[in-house]
Amino acid sequence: MNRISLETSQHVLINYEPADIFERILAWFIDIMMLIAYSFIINFIWDGVTADDFTWQGDYGWIQFLIITLPVFLYHLIIETLWKGYSLGKKIMKIRVVKIDGSRPGLGSYIVRWLFRIFEITLMGGVFALITILINGKGQRLGDIVAKTSVVRDRSKTKLSDTIFADIDTDYTPHFSGALDLTDKDINIIKEVLGSRNTYDYNTWFVMVTKTRKAIEEKTGIINPDMKGDEYLEAVIEDYNHQHATQPA
Repeated sequence: MNRISLETSQHVLINYEPADIFERILAWFIDIMMLIAYSFIINFIWDGVTADDFTWQGDYGWIQFLIITLPVFLYHLIIETLWKGYSLGKKIMKIRVVKIDGSRPGLGSYIVRWLFRIFEITLMGGVFALITILINGKGQRLGDIVAKTSVVRDRSKTKLSDTIFADIDTDYTPHFSGALDLTDKDINIIKEVLGSRNTYDYNTWFVMVTKTRKAIEEKTGIINPDMKGDEYLEAVIEDYNHQHATQPA
């Protein structure tokens, strides 16, 4: 499958890997097994409670039907909405629903996915969804395409280079003195811009670096015309980390 790029509010693209078809099938299977177990447990409890009251079973059997049917029918809509894109199966398989514009999926997105799920998976046995995902290549069935979402592998393994922190040598000599005027959010944006080099073409990336550099210069007064844009931003990150590490607690 192709990688999918999600654009953040800072207009920086972050690459995600779409969940492959086998991960989605396994997640679906886990969810189905859980729902079957739920139905079995409810039936077992109901039969035990009403074993000696056939009138209750006959007159109020619709309650048993609703207790089982509604949670099963609404399961994916409710749990993915409340659990930020996860179902139990997706959580175990470490995949989740995301919005392709980088924002968090809202209730409307989950409702659209759920409505299309009734057709794609419940009525069509998943065949239509399977074909769409394989053709699309971006972890999207038809419901995802309409809702502008995708199912991607969870980026749970975070490296130092993925955070605002940088590995600084003990004998590091800072370039600038104004890096402390920046915030963690500023440093995170700088790292996202630098890390997007392989996502954008060079000219677009160069413009992003230049604009980011100008914003940092205006905020801190840190200017060094001898440094290239990316070198300047990398030095700012290192100085920020060094100055925070040497600050008294």
